[in-house]
Amino acid sequence: MNDNIDKLITTLISETNNTFEGTGINNENNAEDKNLQFMENEEKKILDDDILKTLGKNKFFKYTEYSLSSLYISGNNMPINDDPNFQKLLKVMTKASDVNNKFKWVDSYFKHSVREEENILNPQSQNQDYIFREYIEPNHLKKLSLLRKYEQGAILKSSEKNKVNVKIVSEFIVHDTYATIIKSVGYHLSHKLFTEAQIFHNKYGNSNHIVILVLRHYKDPNFTIPLYNDRVLVQIKSYLSDNKYSDITQKNLLNYAKIFNPYILLRKVDYSFVEQIKDKMSYAI
Repeated sequence: MNDNIDKLITTLISETNNTFEGTGINNENNAEDKNLQFMENEEKKILDDDILKTLGKNKFFKYTEYSLSSLYISGNNMPINDDPNFQKLLKVMTKASDVNNKFKWVDSYFKHSVREEENILNPQSQNQDYIFREYIEPNHLKKLSLLRKYEQGAILKSSEKNKVNVKIVSEFIVHDTYATIIKSVGYHLSHKLFTEAQIFHNKYGNSNHIVILVLRHYKDPNFTIPLYNDRVLVQIKSYLSDNKYSDITQKNLLNYAKIFNPYILLRKVDYSFVEQIKDKMSYAI
């Protein structure tokens, strides 16, 4: 790795530490401008896997996500908050969890702008898409941003036999200015997704930890115009850094999903179907 890349990594790690320690605000007035200028002059893409691995010494995480999903749709186009069965489902989730909290965030979807000849020479470049997440609520998560990449396909030897959705997640904690920086290294903003979430935790802090997510999506950054009045996306997830516990984790998720069967059937879903839903729920830029 050349000297410029070494300097880049040092700068990024230093900035991340300065940003998320103490007040969460970077007091170096010119640091962001200098970083942006440096990034614009750097020929090598910052988001290459080898650089991410180096950044991983500090704020980088890689794990496997296991999930079951379904849309909850109220009857007769009833507003979701007026649906008594949905309220009962929330009560069941509360009883089946240890703690819960409400969140708001904005996901910006960035796609790699590559020339056609580059795709031919390097097919992997077609899948270099990233999600930049900015947290709006709760208050203590403001200024916290995540850069995330999902990997699908041949994750495990028996992936086709999995009874839940499985994908590998690469995640890096970054400063909120990286939404601007990423545009300077060959990525363009595809669309945004404004999400309000109620998240429940079962066996929090335990190896059998399960997360329940109730996600509602909005058309506007002020979260005032729901994309749909009558539906939410419900998911349950578990996360592992060691796939040797994959079978146990899948069984736990499948058993846990049965608790909600009277109200919603959580299941493994087709990724192409998920992508279609995501496109419909996205706010185009």
